Amino acid sequence: MVHYRSRAALALCATRLLLAQTAPAVDFQREVRPILSDNCFQCHGPDSAARQAGLRLDRRESALEARPNGAPIVPGKSAESLLYQRISDPDPNYRMPPAESHKHLTPAQIGLLKRWIDGGASWTEHWAFQAPVKPKPPAVKDAAWIRNPIDRFILAKLEEKGLAPAPAENRRALIRRVALDTTGLPPKPAEVETFLEDTTANAYERMVDRYLASPHYGEHRARYWLDAARYGDTHGIHIDNYREIWPYRDWVIAAFNRNLRFDQFTIEQLAGDLLPDPTLEQRIATGFLRCGVTTNEAGIIEDEYAEIYAKDRADTVGAVWLGMTVGCATCHDHKFDPISQKDFYSLGAFFRNTTQKVMDGNISDTPPILLVPRAADRTAWDQKRARAAAIRREMEQVRESAAAPFDAWLREHRPEANAQPLEAADDAFTADLPEPLHFEKAGGETIAKVPKADAEKPFSISIRFLYPQKEQNYTIAGQQNTRERNRGWVADITARQAGFRLIGDNGAAIEVRATEADLLKPGTWNHLAATYDGGRNQSGLMLYLNGRSVAVQGLGARNQHLEGSIETEDGIVLGRSLSGGAISDFRLYHRVITEAEAGLLSAWPESLLPWFLTRSYEPYRKLALEQHRINLDLREIASRSAVTLVMEERADQKPFANVLYRGAYDQKRDRVEANTPTVLPPMAS
Repeated sequence: MVHYRSRAALALCATRLLLAQTAPAVDFQREVRPILSDNCFQCHGPDSAARQAGLRLDRRESALEARPNGAPIVPGKSAESLLYQRISDPDPNYRMPPAESHKHLTPAQIGLLKRWIDGGASWTEHWAFQAPVKPKPPAVKDAAWIRNPIDRFILAKLEEKGLAPAPAENRRALIRRVALDTTGLPPKPAEVETFLEDTTANAYERMVDRYLASPHYGEHRARYWLDAARYGDTHGIHIDNYREIWPYRDWVIAAFNRNLRFDQFTIEQLAGDLLPDPTLEQRIATGFLRCGVTTNEAGIIEDEYAEIYAKDRADTVGAVWLGMTVGCATCHDHKFDPISQKDFYSLGAFFRNTTQKVMDGNISDTPPILLVPRAADRTAWDQKRARAAAIRREMEQVRESAAAPFDAWLREHRPEANAQPLEAADDAFTADLPEPLHFEKAGGETIAKVPKADAEKPFSISIRFLYPQKEQNYTIAGQQNTRERNRGWVADITARQAGFRLIGDNGAAIEVRATEADLLKPGTWNHLAATYDGGRNQSGLMLYLNGRSVAVQGLGARNQHLEGSIETEDGIVLGRSLSGGAISDFRLYHRVITEAEAGLLSAWPESLLPWFLTRSYEPYRKLALEQHRINLDLREIASRSAVTLVMEERADQKPFANVLYRGAYDQKRDRVEANTPTVLPPMAS
């Protein structure tokens, strides 16, 4: 027989157990953290300057850490927890929060904190930092109102608050709402009538599908995304010139219209260029990372702006994909979000390992760029580029197999002493330079009685020059009327990049320049061939450096058209500002020379093999002719194509950054590797 007192104790214990089982668990983020944030964090939170007693209650490890007189929170034991002891102390001199803080905990709040501690003090980060778990749809009273699983969550909360759903809107208002929400445009009268006349059960769903299928859907959704991506058609600061990046804008619109999966939408914008065999569209998508403002202002400190660009990208990725500000961690650990300074610079490291230079050149196509053919040209573009690459390989194989025929040719043929590398033409011009011209000062050497260049006709120039030891800007050769806004043409070097420019009547120019991939080395001899097809567009200009075609920038200025004439009575000036340099050969041809001919001019007269291959060896000549035709076709496609700014990873190093003291570019601290914030799940290896 159980004693009465024992049965009473057993009943009381069972009651408490039942209450513990039925009482809802305390939600740390919804119920506990707001209390701590409002009443405790002012003195025991993230601000180190205001922190009292060295105690932090905004981080779990600090809140559970043992101190000389105990731990602030002892899970399961509120009586042993310093936090509970101080908030429930009857003595106002010891009770927290102190009176001078003008904060006050209610009995209900104290009870909630006690119940939370006794329940194990479960501590969870904000839901945004937790892996999502698919919840079970809640039970509702009015199940007939439910049309889809989301409705259950809405109705459950309404019923919890004692509210009822609003009545269904009339169909005219309904289609107007849908049209504005999905396309940003009001419905057309015919669309309204179509919806009103559709009395079938799924009329609403079909109406929504029609708007989702509209091209205006992608345009409308893209407006919000492009705002977040800080999209702009100009560089943003300094001269604020036009930049060509609109293909990225169109990619975003198309991505919404084809309902691209969000994970793929993310991957392609952040790392499209790093995917295996990335497509043209995937590389265009990386324009997201090129939307930040850039500058070419003289006097800036490039190291400082490199940090500014990296910070902009880290801030934007944090805002767009994490939905939070991370920029506070530029200078110190974030006070209100779990982002450390190390996290911030590790995140930025992903987006600073790029071939993009700090200075944007005030041009529309700051490298790295991508040429974007029109949709109708893409198949031909891909095929011709593939064939051009194959031809280069075949030409190299022919060159290697031509040793025996070349030796036989040498035994019977020798060019005459005054022979020219290219076949004679009445309109060709070669400067008479028996010895290299060395230039000790500015001014150069003027050659009079030379043929004129014509903006309506093709021409090419060929120059062999010594790039001076001193690294600065130089004019190599030019034929210009300095009295009429420098009308004419000029070949020069700017920031170690060879360039070719044509200047029209109004002083406006079309220009191409070798990219940073082909920088000249001071103190070296080089050969530059530049061609112009007579079409008055920048796409008609091409450069060959030391016998090979080089990528050029300048193709993006589609709105720039050469106006008027480039003719001048003035002579050609060689080495106008080439102080410390030299020129040993200059030629002008009134046609577009081929890539193979540029190679021959580069090697002439040191090597006779290019002469033999280009002028006498039929297998090579046949390939060279096909190469020239394909190059002209590619140039024609390029003339009607766009370019777009893209991201391109450096191949010579892995991404890294340095933590900066208070964000100062010249106060580097620890080196960090690229990584995601530690509060997020680790990246897959």
